[in-house]
Amino acid sequence: MTTFIQGTCLLMCPEKERWIREKEGLLHKFEIDETTKGAKLPKADPAKTIKCFSRSAAGSNMTDMKLLRPASVLLSTIRYLFSKIATRTDVDWIIIYDFIFDRLRSVRQDAAIQRIDALMNIQLLEPVVRFLVYSAQRFEKCAVLTEWIWRNDCRLCERSISEFNTIINEQHLAECLTRLLVLYDESDDERNSLELDRDMERLTLNDNRAEMEALYILLYMGNMEALTRTLRLPHDLRISPNIQLSIKISFAWYLKNYVRVCSLIPQLPPLLICAAMTGIQKLRRTALKIKITTTFTTFPEMYYTHQCLHSFLPQILL
Repeated sequence: MTTFIQGTCLLMCPEKERWIREKEGLLHKFEIDETTKGAKLPKADPAKTIKCFSRSAAGSNMTDMKLLRPASVLLSTIRYLFSKIATRTDVDWIIIYDFIFDRLRSVRQDAAIQRIDALMNIQLLEPVVRFLVYSAQRFEKCAVLTEWIWRNDCRLCERSISEFNTIINEQHLAECLTRLLVLYDESDDERNSLELDRDMERLTLNDNRAEMEALYILLYMGNMEALTRTLRLPHDLRISPNIQLSIKISFAWYLKNYVRVCSLIPQLPPLLICAAMTGIQKLRRTALKIKITTTFTTFPEMYYTHQCLHSFLPQILL
C-alpha cells in the first residue's frame, strides 16, 4: 500500500535548516535580517528565508515531515519569490535568477516527495514554467541579438551570457512543461471519469492551460508532434485565440515561411513572445541563408530592451 507524506512545516524554510545555514554563514543576501546585515554571521529573517535545494545524501531523511512544506506553503513561497524577489531592481538579474531557480527547484522537490495531487501540482508548475521561459528570453537576447543591440545602442540584460547556463534552464523547462502536459491529460481523464460539469472545468484550468499549450507549440515550432497534440485537445481549448495563433506560427515555420513567422510573433502576448523568440537564433541562421535578413529590421517591435522585459514581470509572473 502506498504511503502518502504530508509536510508539517508552515514556514518557507524549516527551522532546522535555517539554524544550520545561519550558523555556517550560508544565508543568501535576500534572507538576512536587515538589523544584523553588517555582522560577521548575520541572522536569518524567518519571513525571508526559503528552503534551498539539496540532493539526497547518505544518512539524510528526505521524508521527514518537519522538513517538508505542504502544498499551500509551497504556493505561497512561489508567490513570495515572484512578488518580492523577481521584481527587485537593485540587484543584477543573474543573482535574482540563481536564487529563484534554486528555491523553485526545492519547491518541486518537496512536491514530488509528498506526491501532491494533480490539480495542486498544476498550480505549482505553471508559474515555474513562466519563470523559466521569461529567463531564457531575458538572457538569450544578449547572445542572439548582439549585432542588433550594438546597432541600436541598447542592452537587454545586465550580465554576460556566460554566467547563464542555457542548457540547464532548457532542461528544467522541458521537464516542467512535459510534466505539466501529463498532469493536464491526467486531470482530463479524471474529470471525464467523474463526469464533472464542463462549465466548471472551463472555469478552473482552461485559461492557464491554453497559455501552457500555446507555450509548448511555440517552444517546439515546426515540430509535428507538438502540432499533432493540438488535435487531441478539447474543442474549447483548441479554438483559443493564443493556441490558434501559435499553430499558425508553428505551421509557417514548418513551411519555412519565416517572413510570416516574424509578422505573426508580435501579435502574441508577452510571455508567448518570449517563448517564440527562444528559437530566433535558428530562424536567423536559416533566414540569412535564404537572404531574407530584411525581416529583422521590418519588425523591430519583436526586440525588447531590458527595461521593457522587466516591465513584463507583473503580467508574466504575478
